[in-house]
Amino acid sequence: MLRHIVLLTFKDSATEAERQALHDAVSALKDKVPEVLSLTCGANVGSGPNHHDYALVADFEDMAAFKRYIASPAHRAYVDGPAKAVARIAAIQQQI
Repeated sequence: MLRHIVLLTFKDSATEAERQALHDAVSALKDKVPEVLSLTCGANVGSGPNHHDYALVADFEDMAAFKRYIASPAHRAYVDGPAKAVARIAAIQQQI
């Protein structure tokens, strides 16, 4: 099993509508991409100098499934659309 963990920091100029569009796009990935076994996501409710604004955690069967997800039209649409409101991304994949 492979877990994909992503932390996002929005651009200062990101509007609430852009943040909501990103959330909607990320939330929909579970239903649009069969390789996604589970997905949780949401806005940061804390604060601190090293905090990000948004996080997502998605699980996949293996690295091959993760790579199919990355190449999927739904993920590409998210990257080319709502993710444009993001200034910084931190991501890892770990075996679980």
